[in-house]
Amino acid sequence: MGQWFKASVFFLLAAFVVASQATMAQVKRLSPSEGLSQSYVNTMLIDKSGYLWLATEGGLNRYDGYQVVHIAGPNGELDEAIIDLIYQDPDGYIWIASLVAGLFRYDPSTDSYQQFLSKPTSEEQVLSQSVFSMVATDNKSLWIGRGWDFARLDLATGQIETIFELPERTRNTVIRDLLHYKGYIFIAASTGAYVYHIATGQYRKLEHLSTEPDHVYQNYIKSFAIGENEQLLVGAVRGLYQVDISDLPSMFERPDVPFKNKTILNDLNIWKIINDHGVLDLGTDKGLFSLDLNSGELTKNNRVKESKYSLADPSVIDIVKDSNGAMWTATKSDGAFYLPYDNYHFENVNASMLSGDGLSHPSIWGITEYEDKLWLATHNGLTAVDLKTNQGQVFLKDYQADLFTTEFNIYAISPYKDKLWLRTNRGIFSFDPHSYEIFPATTADPSQQHLITGWIHGSVLMPNGELFYVHSDHGMFVYNIDSQKITPLGGEFEKFEPFLAYGFLPPLSTKPDSPLFYNAGVLYQVDPNSFALTKIYTVPQQHENVAVNVMSYIVDNNNVLWITLSNFGLIGLDASNYKLLYTIDLDKNKLGTLLYDMVLDDAGMIWMSSHKGIWRLNPENKHFQQFTTSEGLVSTEFNSGAFTRLKTGQIVYGTLKGFSYFYPNDNQPRHGLIDHVNITSIDLMSRELSTDLKQPIKTITLEHDDIGLEVAFSAMAFNYQERIIYEYQLSDGQKSYTRNNNRVLFPKLNPGKYQLKIWAKDPLTGDYTQPAVLDIVVKYPLWRAPQFIVLYALVFFGLVAAWIMRRNRIQQLLLAAHRESQESEARLKLALEGSRSGVWDWQSSSPIIYQPRLKNELGYDVESVNLDDYLAKIHPKDKQHFRIEWLEFLSTEKGYFNCTYRLRHKLGYWRWYKDFGKVVAWQGSTPEKVAGTYTNMTRELVFEEHARLFGAAFEQTRDWVFILDKSLRILATNKALQSAFNFPVDYRSSCSLHLGLSRVVRVNYLRVMKELQAGEHFSAEDTVYLANGESRHVLIKVSAVADTEQRLESYVVILTDINAQKLAENELFLLANYDSLTGLPNRTLFNDRVEHALEQAKGQNSKVALLNINIKRFKYFNDSLGHEAADEIIKAVALRIKSRVQAKDSVARFSGDEFMLLVEGIQQIEEVVLLCVKLMASLNDNIIINNQAISVSLSIGVAISPDDALSAKSLIKAADIALYHSKKSLEGCYQFYKQEMNQHVQRSLHLESQLTQAYQNHAFCNHYQVIVNAKTHQAEGLEVLLRWPENNSYETQEFALAAESIGLITKIMLQTLARALIELKQWQLQKPDLYVSINLSALDFEYKNLVDEIRSALINADVSASSVVFEITESVLMHDSPQALNSMSKLKQLGCRLYMDDFGTGYASLTYLKRFPIDVLKIDRSFVTDIGIDSDDEAIIQSTLALAKSLGKECVAEGVETKQQLTFLRNLGCNLFQGYLFSKPIPGDDVSALLNKDWQSLLNED
Repeated sequence: MGQWFKASVFFLLAAFVVASQATMAQVKRLSPSEGLSQSYVNTMLIDKSGYLWLATEGGLNRYDGYQVVHIAGPNGELDEAIIDLIYQDPDGYIWIASLVAGLFRYDPSTDSYQQFLSKPTSEEQVLSQSVFSMVATDNKSLWIGRGWDFARLDLATGQIETIFELPERTRNTVIRDLLHYKGYIFIAASTGAYVYHIATGQYRKLEHLSTEPDHVYQNYIKSFAIGENEQLLVGAVRGLYQVDISDLPSMFERPDVPFKNKTILNDLNIWKIINDHGVLDLGTDKGLFSLDLNSGELTKNNRVKESKYSLADPSVIDIVKDSNGAMWTATKSDGAFYLPYDNYHFENVNASMLSGDGLSHPSIWGITEYEDKLWLATHNGLTAVDLKTNQGQVFLKDYQADLFTTEFNIYAISPYKDKLWLRTNRGIFSFDPHSYEIFPATTADPSQQHLITGWIHGSVLMPNGELFYVHSDHGMFVYNIDSQKITPLGGEFEKFEPFLAYGFLPPLSTKPDSPLFYNAGVLYQVDPNSFALTKIYTVPQQHENVAVNVMSYIVDNNNVLWITLSNFGLIGLDASNYKLLYTIDLDKNKLGTLLYDMVLDDAGMIWMSSHKGIWRLNPENKHFQQFTTSEGLVSTEFNSGAFTRLKTGQIVYGTLKGFSYFYPNDNQPRHGLIDHVNITSIDLMSRELSTDLKQPIKTITLEHDDIGLEVAFSAMAFNYQERIIYEYQLSDGQKSYTRNNNRVLFPKLNPGKYQLKIWAKDPLTGDYTQPAVLDIVVKYPLWRAPQFIVLYALVFFGLVAAWIMRRNRIQQLLLAAHRESQESEARLKLALEGSRSGVWDWQSSSPIIYQPRLKNELGYDVESVNLDDYLAKIHPKDKQHFRIEWLEFLSTEKGYFNCTYRLRHKLGYWRWYKDFGKVVAWQGSTPEKVAGTYTNMTRELVFEEHARLFGAAFEQTRDWVFILDKSLRILATNKALQSAFNFPVDYRSSCSLHLGLSRVVRVNYLRVMKELQAGEHFSAEDTVYLANGESRHVLIKVSAVADTEQRLESYVVILTDINAQKLAENELFLLANYDSLTGLPNRTLFNDRVEHALEQAKGQNSKVALLNINIKRFKYFNDSLGHEAADEIIKAVALRIKSRVQAKDSVARFSGDEFMLLVEGIQQIEEVVLLCVKLMASLNDNIIINNQAISVSLSIGVAISPDDALSAKSLIKAADIALYHSKKSLEGCYQFYKQEMNQHVQRSLHLESQLTQAYQNHAFCNHYQVIVNAKTHQAEGLEVLLRWPENNSYETQEFALAAESIGLITKIMLQTLARALIELKQWQLQKPDLYVSINLSALDFEYKNLVDEIRSALINADVSASSVVFEITESVLMHDSPQALNSMSKLKQLGCRLYMDDFGTGYASLTYLKRFPIDVLKIDRSFVTDIGIDSDDEAIIQSTLALAKSLGKECVAEGVETKQQLTFLRNLGCNLFQGYLFSKPIPGDDVSALLNKDWQSLLNED
């Protein structure tokens, strides 16, 4: 009876633990870590759009299920303000009451505010005008409860009318709650309860106590709720009461008659009451409770306590429920918690929950129901489970175990007649469930026995006793159980390779006598008589190169055959003709898993298991509902083939950790999770949009150049957000969908009008909501606006008309010119033959010279002048040259005239011309008629002059210039470059002009130059090195120069020395970002580093600590010693702080004596505590100022992100607050922003103190665990394990970390070693070769005198060094410290041996094993524990042993606890063992008994 009772209690406890684990995963939190503005939540509200509003002590917040938005209010008046109350009236307005900001009404539809009560300006106004409760009964008035009165606010006029005042006026007087009921308002006040009749304006006392209160808090009323049968529930600071309000009119007629009442609870502080059909949810000072009014049963809700969150204060001060029955609870110190409504029912069973034998193995491969028992085929044996008594009976565990296969894997189990037929890793067996006998399958013909012996797969047992199966070596067969005959399957089966064939599958429900067969992507139906194959389905060709296997199938109530296929998805076929009806891509539906084992329930739903929980498919709408640990499953890893449906209708699925079973109808959704979707926000990448919270958001207008439109939306669900599928469609475009993402981004929209529709799919029912609609208008650019299009058309037609008119005019001019050209055709032809620019002519019969250039180019009014006038227009320096050339031309038979000269423009400047003339008619030997051309040479000659000037500039400029041709050969270098870089004048190879730049940099510049097009430029800044080695900052400008045909000709490279400019910029940067006194970063640079650190920490999932450090009594030092001495103190403190921090940490001086320290990459709070201790200790030594010793101490405030704040501004503010509390101490100290962290620090300080005392008092003792040698069968060594007998509060790991932080770890190790050596000396009298092994940490190797201290201990104990082994972890090797290597070498020289502990758990490489003098490797217990469970860990062990053997080293296996583990290790050649199988750690007094023990019997067992 006693054993049965214990087993029952254990089962109940296990079931409770499992249920708790399933529930814990459901609880969610909103706190500052999740974006809430403050952790003290006063009230909450779920508005009509589904948003959750939270009023905190640090601001107002709105939550849409994805994001917390801080509400700043009008002009930021609500930003970080204390929000006391939020309330939504029947018209949808949200009322916001703040102690410090006043009373506001917010209209969500317009995102606008109206203020009804202004900010209080005196303490009396705070006490009298602050609103603590409100209720609206119509759209004209708002009834408000204030500090001293109950009043009515007229919404039209804004006037407040006091209805009645409370009898007492004190600082604590307040009206906490108002409740409207049938024309009456119940008033909860600190002085009692009242009821007000709206129609008559009368009020009276509401007696909730039958007698005078025993305590004043019994009369302090905080909350109301309407109970059953017109009973009012009254919550007080002390107690819960019930008042009969069934006859309120009569109670007002007889105000002297008290209300009937009774006490329900008398010891809880009731903050909030919610009545749900007679069951109350109570928010109290001791947490959340549920009270059944009918039975009086009070139950505490521990879901938050049992979750991953902890509560500093258990008080629940407000509760709101959503439409699904889930609730939000508000707390004083930890934000708000969401408790989803749990309406799922799964029974989870593992080995610890079953009485009797439990399970033969937790991993289950097959399930069947036989004779009212559940039979489980497991990874090692067979288990029968009675679900009524929860008793398990194990069979065949380790059956036929050998050296290579230690487990009896059963893959499938099928009942036939009075036997259970098993497909195992050793073949086919029959098991008698009554006699428990097992027999291998045998054949009537012995010659056929080999056909059913060995590896069998793909088997299915038909109801008639025929077993269809595949033998990997021989083919496909049918084994008749009754006749024991085997029939080979020929025909089409002969073309299948048996080793590759997937095998036979159970028949369809529509044809129960015909098994299925699957091979190479084709599913067949087998005729039971002829064994002919009929194709049911062929995998599409695009999947033929992928391994696609049939996982499960079923025919639903609509005669659809559903088949799940690996690496493909889910298909639906017509079960009559096998035509394809549906194809469901599981990846596109965001399932991301294989689906196993379909079961059809009575409602027509299809259930499936997977590696991601259980799924329910609704064949009507093709919706998948997922069930995981959030719904009550212990494991989501289910095994294929492990399922059955019981006679009771329950479905059973097997997992890696046991099995789960359930009634399908218990887990059907009663209603949907969501009913609408909201567009919650809109953002643009191109510009900031004004913060707009109005709901619903219906339209947005964009400019034509706006980019990056991001629309956020939410289905307003606070649970299962990751399972909600959203669909969206832009206008008539294609629908897109997203899961676990509530945002959509449109990079660029063209001008026009669009309509965005967004639907949400309910994760429970699969139903879609009505769409949220957003109208998007993208403005046209001005030049594409419709009115401009009309203007463009008008301009176009105008230009066409002008063109026609101009064409006609040109035609007329051309006709006139044609007539004129005919008259001078001969003269024009001669002139054009010898000229490209213009013509001139002269005849001897006339003194006039024809020079059209005078009018066309030089601005004169005539184009023909006499020769003297023409000479007057020639430049004085050129006139004589022209006259000589002209006279020579006329007086000789030269026949041509050629002269270059300058002519004066009418405006006074000069132009160069080159004239060439030719005699076209002679009179004897004298020219009679001359025709010539002129060419304007001004440009060419000016260019020539410029080239001369540019050449001079090229040589004289201080910039370093060189020119490269298009093949990157040097064409020229200037003198400045030649001098600075000692570069020869005539060197043409660009390879030697390195400018002090690396080859990679030079090649990069050449690559950039080659990519430049003619006319393009490139510039960059770099550092070059002169010939004397001096570095210079330069601005490099490269220009690609084009020739006359705009083809690339050369590159001009100019290097401008900007060294002085850079030095000035650096100096300005230092002045702007660094403190001139200490050289530390200032506030500006530090704030930027904090922002960057927070971004990095967010991506790396680590923490950031901010320490605000002040010098105690600094003002005193400043006043008494003077400013110069005070500055020296600041510099000294800055140096000491910098000496205690790591290189990656940032120290800054903000102002005066205020320093800031930023610490990144925090993993544990102890790291920050240790740093604070180091900083405080850095000032233990006095600072010497003017030969005077100054004692200085620090005050430190610590804030942690993301725990305390998420933004840089908030984090600095939190550190300031922590510093403020730290300064209250007379001595220097440090304080954390959160109280629980300070408690953690206090706990750490207490532990450090206890450790110090324990060390000083020798309170530690040694335990020893034996190390056994399989070759000698005896103990060869003992590992020393430290114990602290007086400690009951701290784990070993915790006090080990504390010992490291205070520098005691090495001292404790040496003390432990000394004790062990004394005891070892005595044991060696019994066993001379015995040794002890002791662990050394990385900190031990930092101790300089480590080896000397160990040597002294050995001498004092008179023990040989060869009797001591030191175990080191991989972390010591990873430090790769020269000191550690030196210490190890000295220990080896001393004669000690070195073992590597926990080998394989870190990242030490083979290089370390070669570099460090390691003698033996210890295989970590984590790998040994998984022997027989995890093949990967077994492979690691095998590799480790092979590695050790190749290096000539031994291995010790730790944590050996079972015979199976020992056998596995011995088979691999391991000979040294340590673990509970041999002995637990024992005190030194018990060691002698083990030293001569012979373990041969254990080591040699089969």
